[in-house]
Amino acid sequence: MRYLLAIILPLLLWSCSTSKNITVSNDLYTKEQEWPVTVKDGWLTAKTITFGPYTTTPRKNGLTEPTFIKSPKDPFSFFVDGNGEHILVQTLGTTAVAFTSRNLPAAFNTLAPNTAIRYTMINGTSQHPLNKWEMIVKAAHYLELNSNKTAGVLRSSEREFRISAHNHFGKVNSYENICYEFYSNGKLIAAVMPGEHPKVWMNKNVDTETSNILGAAIAAFLL
Repeated sequence: MRYLLAIILPLLLWSCSTSKNITVSNDLYTKEQEWPVTVKDGWLTAKTITFGPYTTTPRKNGLTEPTFIKSPKDPFSFFVDGNGEHILVQTLGTTAVAFTSRNLPAAFNTLAPNTAIRYTMINGTSQHPLNKWEMIVKAAHYLELNSNKTAGVLRSSEREFRISAHNHFGKVNSYENICYEFYSNGKLIAAVMPGEHPKVWMNKNVDTETSNILGAAIAAFLL
């Protein structure tokens, strides 16, 4: 018995301390629904990204419209073109304290005031030009990434998408290959993995209007 414990115990300890890849299993992550991503970033040209039917313009430092956030960090703007759209996207960094007076998802209720937040403003589409959107995404801890916890929201006055974040394309207990997922009424409909080797997935049944808004939000992660 002691001999068996001497063999088994080290193996158990090793297995608990070793990072393991987690297999992602979902109908969204198929070759058919993965969009090709092309990054153009030459010596003499500003960075642009093409994914599926969309292409970004180069980012421009600063914001083109005012915001309630008093001291935005690293603000920039750009346009997303595709499907007949030319959508203005503005994004900036801030902290959770800036949202104390705003109605946020329950996942944000316990955030420390200094938690990093990425805030994005997205103009309306040509069909609904007055229906503007905002995306609020917090910096997730690796334990939250392990469990694919809620990390943010993409919303307008009429509609809302939940955003989760996971590390299931990397290793547990890490910030490797973070992937952000978009949910509509509990159904996963799109995902983006920014970084050195970006990937984008979009449910093939998503309508054009929804695709255009999700495309603008995804571009904010990529650029």
